Amino acid sequence: MEWLPVLGAFFTLALGTLGLVAPRKIAGLVGIAPGGKLGLSEVRATYGGIFIGLGIACLLFQQSEVYVAVGLAWLIAAATRAVSIFLDRAFSAKNAGGIVVEAGIGLLLVASVL
Repeated sequence: MEWLPVLGAFFTLALGTLGLVAPRKIAGLVGIAPGGKLGLSEVRATYGGIFIGLGIACLLFQQSEVYVAVGLAWLIAAATRAVSIFLDRAFSAKNAGGIVVEAGIGLLLVASVL
């Protein structure tokens, strides 16, 4: 079971790498339209750099507290997305898929303490 958080960290790192090298693809996946070069920089920094940093931190420190902190962020993102579906009447296949991906990665990351 100790390999599950590592898998979650690699998913986090992989998604971050995709955000860094393919910001337009990530923007399309999450339904945003970056405006110009500043918008692309924002997508690279937010969906790339932050996720890369979180994934590297998990793999570098190999501490359950780090995995849990990153996992909680993913789980809270999934919960917040679920709330948005109801408050904003934003149900879509992409939003449902987002909940599955975010909750899945979050559960992988917190698996060491379950």
